[in-house]
Amino acid sequence: ALRVYWGEKKDAKGFWQPVKLVVESLKELRRSGEVPFETTGLLRVRRDNPQFTRTRIPNGVDPAPLLIRDLNGDHLPEIIPTGANLVYWNQGGFRFQPKPLLSDGRGQFPDAAAIVDFTGDGRPDLLTFGPDQKPIVFPGKADGNFAEPPIVSLSDVARTQLSDPSAVAVGDVDGDGDLDAFVPQYLNPYAGGRAPTPYYAALDGLPAYLLINDGSGQFTDGTAQAGLAPKRLRRTYSASLVDLDGDHDLDLVVVSDFSGLDLYLNDGKGNFKDITDTLGAAHYSFGMSHAFADFNADGNMDVYMVGMGSTTARRLEHLGLGRKGFESVQAARMKMGYGNRLLLGNGKGGFRQASYNDSLARTGWAWGCTPWDFDNDGDRDLYIANGHISGSSAKDYCTKFWRHDIYTPKIDTQSVIMAGVFKECQSELGVTESWNGFEHNVLYLNEGDGNYLSISHLMGLSIEADCRSVVSADLDLDGRADLLVVEKEAGDDRQRDGQIRLVRNLTPSENNWIGLHLETKADQIIWGARVRVHHVDGAMQELPVVTGDSWKAQHGTSVHFGLGKAEAARLEVIWPNGKVTRIDQPAVNKYHTLEASK
Repeated sequence: ALRVYWGEKKDAKGFWQPVKLVVESLKELRRSGEVPFETTGLLRVRRDNPQFTRTRIPNGVDPAPLLIRDLNGDHLPEIIPTGANLVYWNQGGFRFQPKPLLSDGRGQFPDAAAIVDFTGDGRPDLLTFGPDQKPIVFPGKADGNFAEPPIVSLSDVARTQLSDPSAVAVGDVDGDGDLDAFVPQYLNPYAGGRAPTPYYAALDGLPAYLLINDGSGQFTDGTAQAGLAPKRLRRTYSASLVDLDGDHDLDLVVVSDFSGLDLYLNDGKGNFKDITDTLGAAHYSFGMSHAFADFNADGNMDVYMVGMGSTTARRLEHLGLGRKGFESVQAARMKMGYGNRLLLGNGKGGFRQASYNDSLARTGWAWGCTPWDFDNDGDRDLYIANGHISGSSAKDYCTKFWRHDIYTPKIDTQSVIMAGVFKECQSELGVTESWNGFEHNVLYLNEGDGNYLSISHLMGLSIEADCRSVVSADLDLDGRADLLVVEKEAGDDRQRDGQIRLVRNLTPSENNWIGLHLETKADQIIWGARVRVHHVDGAMQELPVVTGDSWKAQHGTSVHFGLGKAEAARLEVIWPNGKVTRIDQPAVNKYHTLEASK
């Protein structure tokens, strides 16, 4: 802990100056040996896609959404930055060959996409959204590429408002044997001069859509019929369809900026019941992303919600400062600015915040996250991307947000005047001013019994960049989960290109591990399945197979478990229809393969 004593003098810029710094406590961490993680390359998507000339696309090119999927059946996962219309084909040995995702001369895609089998032929298809704001599906081909032109849905709807999709949550919500999709959207908080109001429960964004599949890749809007209309105007960043209560249907998890976590239970027929109120104050957050795993090893799936933690909000709260007459606005200050929340599940759809959550809460302005076992010791660690906008100085817009922006009154229509005010207030943002700039990514080591240790600086993973999407995947199939991180190139403007950092896991370990490649067949579904590994000592680990977690990303369909020194007694897949496939006495330190079961 560091105690700061402030003096009575200001510097030339008007800032109060400290007179004494006292280190009251200090914990030293050390690591010996080689650095366990190595950045093997930076995938620069503008360089690798000749369509993205500065003349044609002068502003920043973003790789996201970042999808991971084995497209050609060799079990080596491809890297697919759909935002840049690229596929980096995995050649093995951490070698990747960039080629266009689609060959029709397309430029950038929207911020949401998914690669799953929507047409029921056993091949992964690409769902994204066209310039006319319609869902479009490019059918998968035998060689791993995608057929054109696409299947277009909602063609009979004059206006869909699907202009800013932010995630794709895939699963069979109504039990008819095909994959549906929940597609939320995100609206920029200052668009049209309107700030999210109230900042802790905003319902003033763009509408989410529950897209019901007819089995051929054609969708209809089932949002209202499913009971999801009341909160469809959230400013959402991530969402997943997953079985929260163990009844073999897919429930819905939605994480939104300016509100937090919303939970819905499915009745098995595609009708959803909102159970968010059961979370109490633990649902509040500037929600950015989420991850699923059994983090406390009690046999039940948990949810880790990533949200921005604010030091400014903590200072104001500690000092008791705020505007008179706005007590309700200030009452939500620490609930929203608290940070990340680990919600422990009871297996029946109930969740409670972990008593040790403070050790996982404060990572900064957090974005994507991934639950991985990087050291193969048999529990789930966490990696979180951080940092918003880094300008040429550490002067932070965050103080303006908490002293001014949260008090902005609700404006129902676009305001030219307020748009001008916000533009002027943020004119130096990303130039001479930052907003949670120069932050570092965080690796939490799970030591068991609720003990998490932040060790990214020891492991070569404390990346100082404005990072966004994060996924983990065993890119070279050596039994060690690797990392992919989308980050902004260095610079002092808000239109910088994004790039993908490839981080190879070289952690030395004698621990065992086991993996499973899940493969689709015609009319058989893997999304929504739960994969379990039972240890010979009776311990059990479980991971769901979902889309829409992390931030503008999709993890692959290969599931990896560390085992520590244990052997595996059984691999088990609980398919979305409730059927179970088992592999008894599976060999460890290798990947096994299973096809989806009817």
